[in-house]
Amino acid sequence: MVKRKKRTNAKTSPRKPRKIIQTAPMAPKVDNPHDKRFKELFSNKKSFLSLLRDYIKEDWVNDLDEGSLVKSGKSYILQDFSEMEADIVYEASLGGGKIIFYILYEIQSYVDYRMPYRLLLYMVEILRDFYNNSDVKERVNKEYKFPVVFPIVFYSGRWAWTVPLSLNQMFEGHERFGAHVLNFEYRLVDAKGFRDSDLKALRSRLLSTVLTMEVSKNDIEFYNNIRKSLADIKEFDPEETRIFNLFIKIMDIVGGMSRSGEIQKMLKEDKVEEADRMLCDIVENVKRKEEQLLAEGETKGRLEIAKAMLRERLPIDFIIRITNLQKEDIEGITV
Repeated sequence: MVKRKKRTNAKTSPRKPRKIIQTAPMAPKVDNPHDKRFKELFSNKKSFLSLLRDYIKEDWVNDLDEGSLVKSGKSYILQDFSEMEADIVYEASLGGGKIIFYILYEIQSYVDYRMPYRLLLYMVEILRDFYNNSDVKERVNKEYKFPVVFPIVFYSGRWAWTVPLSLNQMFEGHERFGAHVLNFEYRLVDAKGFRDSDLKALRSRLLSTVLTMEVSKNDIEFYNNIRKSLADIKEFDPEETRIFNLFIKIMDIVGGMSRSGEIQKMLKEDKVEEADRMLCDIVENVKRKEEQLLAEGETKGRLEIAKAMLRERLPIDFIIRITNLQKEDIEGITV
């Protein structure tokens, strides 16, 4: 009898384990501007400390060893969520122990109710990484302790954040089982939820300025907000200036605008008064353009104006505001 060769079934062959943690330093993603601008912002130690001390406002924040605060080069984003978010990690000493701050940037256009679950996965990876890099003899010691992982979600979307702030609320019947249900709470930083008084009170001039720009509703408000922050901007150190300029450029990319050139030219002026005058001129030009477009809209029709604005590659949100058309109407226009 001739023995036949056993056929291998590709479906039953072992699969390679999926890589879910990256421990090497990561370069900012070029194809995701949201990722880069916020990574750069909170890579600035002054901005991160301002976020902790001015927003978190826990008693233990004042006990942090500022000198020990170091940004980690690691990222814990899972492949499943790689297009949805970006993260940054800081480590610091606190009361003789260690604390790890995990900041997640929510860069989606919608609110994801899986957030507590996603954070759980990242926090487990952080603890796994800490354990695997601990001394083998130390981790079997009775005194061995894990660091506290403090999760922060930085959200800059337009929709209200209605996601539960604790993990246990994702479990059905969690009220009945109380402390037996796995749980933690995360802190939400909603960029759109800051009031003017909150922003002015921030200790970091850079953080205050860029968040003020982030919440601007239109071009006029954007430029006026820069006017309000002009004195602080002129006092930026070289690193803060670099991050500020990058932030403006990326906001232009995201919004389809071209404001960074005007702003950088204005900031090169030595005198604050001259820079302010240039900003006033920019604001007046923006107002004049809006008034002109509105006047033309009365005679040419809103659809024709929208078509002309699309040819100029103006952002859809701006076109909607000027023409009062629906987004579906504008997207249906053939240029």
